[in-house]
Amino acid sequence: MRGSRVAIVIMALLAAPPASLAMNSYDDPRVILSYMDRSLDGPQDILRVKTTITTDDRLAFQVKTRAGEAQPQGADYILLEVQHDRSYRYLLPVDPALGDRVLAYTAEHAADSPLVAGSTLSQPGSSAFLAGRIPNGVEYSVPLTWLDYGAKIAFDAYTLRGQVLPEGFLIEEIYDRGAKGSQEQRLVSPIMLLNNLCATRR
Repeated sequence: MRGSRVAIVIMALLAAPPASLAMNSYDDPRVILSYMDRSLDGPQDILRVKTTITTDDRLAFQVKTRAGEAQPQGADYILLEVQHDRSYRYLLPVDPALGDRVLAYTAEHAADSPLVAGSTLSQPGSSAFLAGRIPNGVEYSVPLTWLDYGAKIAFDAYTLRGQVLPEGFLIEEIYDRGAKGSQEQRLVSPIMLLNNLCATRR
C-alpha cells in the first residue's frame, strides 16, 4: 500500500516550494549539526548526521565523524536511531576490519528502552536497512517504500563501546551523540523531510 503511493508523493514533493532555503541550519530537518569534542578520538566524535535521497530511491542517513590518528577500537560502534512509530536501532563497527554486518534492534518506545551505559538492546529489529562505509563515517539507508507517511520521523546517532552477547547487544559506554545536549528528538512528518530533500536536488 505504501509502495503504490511513493511515485505520487515524490511528484508532489518535486513541485513543492523549496522551503528549506529559508531555514536556519540548526532547524533544518535534513541534518543534525554537531560540534567538535577534542576530548574524544576522531572516530568517536560525531560531527554531522545528514539525510539524502539516493539515486535508487532510498532514504539515506550519513553519520560523519572526525578523522583520527589512532586505530579504531574493536568494540566501538556507530549507532543510528530512527524514531518512526517505534525506535529502530542499527549498529555497525567503526573498524572496517570487523565487516559490514548491520546489527538491528527495535523498541516500542524509546523511553522504555533508553540508550544508556549498562543497557542491553535485545529485541530484533527490521532488516530493511542497509549500511555502507563513507569517508570518516557510515551510511545507513532504507527504501522510501518503508516510510509510513502517517507517522512522524526523527533520527539521531551515537558512537559507543559495546559487545554482542547471546541475549543482545550490551552498551558499555556512550562516547558521543549527534544532537549533543538535546533532550528530545526532532519529530517531523516524512512529507516535510522529503520535501526539503527534493528541494535541494533541483
